[in-house]
Order: sequence, then C-alpha cells, then structure tokens
Amino acid sequence: MKKFIGAFVLAAVLAVPLAHAGTGFYAGANLGRTTTSGFGNSSDFGFSGGYRFNRYLNVEAGYQSLMGYEMTLWSVSALGRYPLTRHLHLLARLGMAYWTESPVSTYKATGTDPLIGVGISYRLTHHMSLRGEYQVLSNRSGNLGTNLDTLMIGIAYHF
Repeated sequence: MKKFIGAFVLAAVLAVPLAHAGTGFYAGANLGRTTTSGFGNSSDFGFSGGYRFNRYLNVEAGYQSLMGYEMTLWSVSALGRYPLTRHLHLLARLGMAYWTESPVSTYKATGTDPLIGVGISYRLTHHMSLRGEYQVLSNRSGNLGTNLDTLMIGIAYHF
C-alpha cells in the first residue's frame, strides 16, 4: 500500500510541470452512491487523475471514500474512450482497486479486487468535462463479502 501511494504521489508531482505544457493530463472530483446486497447504501466522494494517451485510451489513478461503509479505495485502471460525437464519449474501465476498512469499523478488512465500469463523458469546454459512470468492485478476494456497485457523477479539468 505504501508503494502504491508513493507511486501515485510521485506521478502527481511529475505531472504538474508537464501539465502546463498542454499534455493529456487531467484531474477530477466525483460524488457517488454505492450499494451492496445486505449492507445498505453509502454516500461517496473521490478524486482522480490520469493521462490521455490518445483519443481512445487513458490511464487513471483514483481515490474514493465510502463514508457509509467506513472504507477507502485506491485504484489504477485503463479507461477506454469511444467518441460518439466531438464532445460525447462512451467509457469502459478495467483496473484493480486496493480497499481498506477504517481501523474503527466492525471488520477491519482489506483486499485487492478487480474494478470494472461503464459510463459517458461530455466535454463542456476545452478544459472541462462531465462524467457519469457505473462501477463494480468485484469480490474476488473474498474479503469484501459482496460486490460494491457505485453510480457516480464527476467533473474533470484537462491541462
């Protein structure tokens, strides 16, 4: 986990000078709602940052806080983009997420599980876009107890 956070921080620090050179870097924030079977709902918030290699492929790192479940998620994923119009894109996500419950929560569990998602993105201006996305964190490790289904909306600034 420390290596993952260190790599994320290093990438962010290196990204700042490059971002001002008009590269494909972006940063965003989101709000969401997560549901599970048997555990109720959670209001969420998160942040993400990524790099657009071309019009079809991004790589993205993210942080999400699931307040109702007392959990945090750190993720890395490939984000496929398919342009429908000049401003509208379909999104498909495939990645991994490291999640952990708060030390004061009931179970104190941790794990690394696959993260998949689909969504849509709309470019408002050259630098701003809106995104709606549905993500599933799959319970492959067995530590999670159930899949986490998240519906989120976010905004991103493209450098």
